[in-house]
Amino acid sequence: MIPFFIKVLYLCKQKLKPKTMTRIILFTMIFLLGLSSAQAQNKSERIKEIRKMYAEAKAQIANNGKDGNPAKDMKITFNEIVSIEHDIYNEGSLDIYFDEQRKVNVSDGSFNAYEQPYFISYYNTIHGHECFREQMYDRKTGVLAFAFVRWITDAGMTIEHRYYYDAAGKLIETKNSTESDDWGTGDSEKKLAELYHQIFKLAIEDAATAPAVKFQGTQRSKADQLKHIRTQYALAKDKSGKKVETFYPCDVTITIHNQEEGDCPPVTDVICLFGEKSNNDATSDTKCFLATTHRTTMSFDNYKEFLYDPATYNLIFSYDRGAEEGEVLEWRYYFNEVGTCIERKSNAEEIGDGSSEKNYAHALQSLFQLLVENW
Repeated sequence: MIPFFIKVLYLCKQKLKPKTMTRIILFTMIFLLGLSSAQAQNKSERIKEIRKMYAEAKAQIANNGKDGNPAKDMKITFNEIVSIEHDIYNEGSLDIYFDEQRKVNVSDGSFNAYEQPYFISYYNTIHGHECFREQMYDRKTGVLAFAFVRWITDAGMTIEHRYYYDAAGKLIETKNSTESDDWGTGDSEKKLAELYHQIFKLAIEDAATAPAVKFQGTQRSKADQLKHIRTQYALAKDKSGKKVETFYPCDVTITIHNQEEGDCPPVTDVICLFGEKSNNDATSDTKCFLATTHRTTMSFDNYKEFLYDPATYNLIFSYDRGAEEGEVLEWRYYFNEVGTCIERKSNAEEIGDGSSEKNYAHALQSLFQLLVENW
């Protein structure tokens, strides 16, 4: 805005009398000073508001799941061997705290309920380096309001950055212990906020909302494929249970506590993703070879397994067990290389075609890849 006024003054100087020009300059200076003062006041008020929001978020986290408050949190733990030769591990955790938000439909007064994170904390350590991060989101808009990052190098040097954002998510204040951008910027924190929200969405959504997926590949005979599945299942169970050695293992555990309003019981979901380097090559991609999910409530227990082919990492087998009030139902789906269900087994009256299992398994593989590539 200031360059605009300078340009206007330059044009006016060429056409107006000196006395009139002096008055315009004085008016412009007073206006700009007032504008600057208003912006400074708005920034100061916003930072004060952010500090209040931070204290409220911390208090809510401290009471999460206590004194009748429903537990609403997600914890992701990440463990990866980066180098066996140099004994380097990449380990850490991501804690996400969320609320239920409601979007009202103006036309009929109905609403859609959805979960929205309000606070995230992240910790990572690799080869003697540590990183701790906090991000707080504006509950009204869902955008990033504040970010704090602390790095500790293997030499013991500590770097801290603080970023403050307005209600629209625009950076308004930066407080850093170093002027270098090598340790991050306000924009890089916003990109991480988008990533964390994407991870949260993938982890909390169920099979019904998972995107449809199609596989490609060659086909074995049904008998050979079933034999292949049984062999790979036994091997995957041994590897996930650490009974046999895996090459550069990478394990992810996601624990979600949630409770809907009213008389709904609390729900606990545990997602375990077991991965390793493909083709026993240290430079190859890390892929998930087995995924398990376990949901428990006061009266319901549901356990699922998803087995991926070691060559294509497409789903080749899924198992689903549900137990409620003493009744146990089981479903097994066997798939060929192109994702076609070739065998179904169940003691339930109804059995699906395996499409929802295939889609959810693909969503879990995508979640694993997102964590591995961005941790």
